[in-house]
Amino acid sequence: MRARGLLTISVALFLGVGAAVSLAAPLAAPVDQYDCPALALSKYNYDAFSELCQKDPQTPFQNVCWVDYNYKPKDWLDIPSLLDSTVQMSFRRDLLQAGKNTPYCKALIDTQGPYERKLIACGKNGPCVVQVMRDRSWQLAGIEKRYTAPATTRETFEAFLGKEGSLRLDDEQTLEQRAIRGLSISPLPRAPLAEDLTISWGFEPHNAQLQSVLFSGAQGKVFALALVDSLYLDGEGKTTLPKDARIRLFVRDPGQLARILPGLQAWAAADALGMDVACNKPGVCEHWHQYPMPITAYRLPCRGGHWDACRLPVPKITAPIPALERFRQ
Repeated sequence: MRARGLLTISVALFLGVGAAVSLAAPLAAPVDQYDCPALALSKYNYDAFSELCQKDPQTPFQNVCWVDYNYKPKDWLDIPSLLDSTVQMSFRRDLLQAGKNTPYCKALIDTQGPYERKLIACGKNGPCVVQVMRDRSWQLAGIEKRYTAPATTRETFEAFLGKEGSLRLDDEQTLEQRAIRGLSISPLPRAPLAEDLTISWGFEPHNAQLQSVLFSGAQGKVFALALVDSLYLDGEGKTTLPKDARIRLFVRDPGQLARILPGLQAWAAADALGMDVACNKPGVCEHWHQYPMPITAYRLPCRGGHWDACRLPVPKITAPIPALERFRQ
């Protein structure tokens, strides 16, 4: 199993923050070869090859399924069904965050076919199946590391806040206290928005209406923070947001707003729909994709915490807005 270097945050302790030919089930409808989120929701929408075999007993992976159920490893770490599920779930998670027609997506798809063919070549050889799955797990970890930015850490989070972390907000919490409340899950979900732009987010346990969002660069450096209130799931079945929904965005370089806002707009739209959006209802995602989100921007430093004096104009979004399906938690 692979370890993912995602930010670990808790309320009590902030620790740190040539194309492959798949042999899986045929698609019900054509999907672009390198549309990774769409492939995750269609072609690879299963947790393990054993599940695929249950759906289609004649699948080429029937020997892999036999190994899943019958091979008795000497070490509990070598359980094929566990490795199988771990690899498939990791692969699907990678697909969801890799985007469409990106180098990240291409690397995932172009290595999946060879992996599947190696598994099939193992037949009912349990140790062979285990080794191929283990190798794939490490391969996926390497691909993710290559194409995604390092996770945000406590140090980069605090470096962004600086002395302004102690400034009071309108409810008398400090900026740092409110931000950490909204990051109190582990690991933080995240998604790459561009080659040097990653979004990470969290929420307060048992209170998903209180959220925080971080934008970081290629080296994990944080350069924007958004505090989000009363937005999650409120958009489903509705055409407007509650009056108390708000997004407070803090930046040190106002010039970053133009590149941050498309990703924030998409994330907020997905958030308003409850995340894990499939966009299979006509018009719903389109509406929220374009809905004017209640974003107020502020610059840091903000002398004395006089926030009204530090407000920034929010520019109109002109760059393409990412697909809502990219955001999963």
